[in-house]
Amino acid sequence: MKNIFFLIMLFILGACSSQQPISRADFSLAKEDQSISDGIIYNLPSTIIKVEITATETVEKKGPYYRYSQRFLNLTDIITEDKTYWTINGAKISTSSIPDPDRTFYITSEGTPSGAAVNLTPDGILKGLNLSGITKKTLEEEEVELRKPESTDKEDMSFNDIPFTEEQLIKTSSAATAEEVAAEIYRLRDARRRLIESDMQKLPPDNGAYERLLKEIDRLESQYLSLFRGKRQTTSVTKTFTFLPDPGQPANQVLCRFSSQKGFTNTIDMSGTPVYIEVQADTKDKEPDLPQIDQTQKEEKERSGLYYCRPAKATVKIIDRTVLLNEKEILVGQFGSMHQLPASLLDNPDTAVKMDSKTGAILEIKTK
Repeated sequence: MKNIFFLIMLFILGACSSQQPISRADFSLAKEDQSISDGIIYNLPSTIIKVEITATETVEKKGPYYRYSQRFLNLTDIITEDKTYWTINGAKISTSSIPDPDRTFYITSEGTPSGAAVNLTPDGILKGLNLSGITKKTLEEEEVELRKPESTDKEDMSFNDIPFTEEQLIKTSSAATAEEVAAEIYRLRDARRRLIESDMQKLPPDNGAYERLLKEIDRLESQYLSLFRGKRQTTSVTKTFTFLPDPGQPANQVLCRFSSQKGFTNTIDMSGTPVYIEVQADTKDKEPDLPQIDQTQKEEKERSGLYYCRPAKATVKIIDRTVLLNEKEILVGQFGSMHQLPASLLDNPDTAVKMDSKTGAILEIKTK
């Protein structure tokens, strides 16, 4: 009788357990020859620093009659030689990421745990688990990279468009031509004065004619004055440089080189002076990484939870020789420590985990 009762209890327990579907996920360090046929592979990120440096190129061209500027027009602020020079205006600091090959993990699952609903970037970095509620627009906004387009519109720096009159062209010397051009400038100024002081009733009746006349006089005067003052053109150029912080490298390194004559140059071009990037990591509160578990010695019933990173703070400085261009505090994943969530936390199919794809940190855990 006791044996019959025992068999009935076993049957009931077996029936109850068969009605409860198994739902669990297991996370482990991926091997080099790991197959994706039975699981999912993801990477934690290495944080990349992006530095956007804006510089100005200035091109100056002297006017053909610059020697007579003081004599005929009493001008002193003039360009006396052709030259090109560059100056740095500032720098912006932002972060991005690439997959860390040393932090590649493998997920196996049974049933429908949240640990199997993986959200990855196109290059395999983990963005979260079970994030069906996040819209496409939100994910795209996280990947936005700020970048200014380089200026391409350049002004004609020649003097071929100057409307010389016949009297100016027939002069046999540059001094005589300069004197005639200066006289024309004075005539334009006198015409503008008379136009401004004239009786409004005698002005052209159509709308806007008065403004168009003044604008044309200003344009002609500016063109003639450029023959004495010269021309100056400025162009804004923005370059973006990427830098991968490495805990084993010196904190201060050359990001690029910059020449006052050439602008941005290669780091091996000694004609440019160095622009440094300095990354000082705050590791005083850093916790040790989890010990690496040998998967071959791992017990059959032992499971591992989600691997994530607790990034470390770092101060980034961009220095042009001795001038500080910018300073910013950021989070760097590879300077931080690696941790795990409890394995049972992700067995629930309604659990969602949102992660920072730039640092590998957990941003939010919630139950739908």
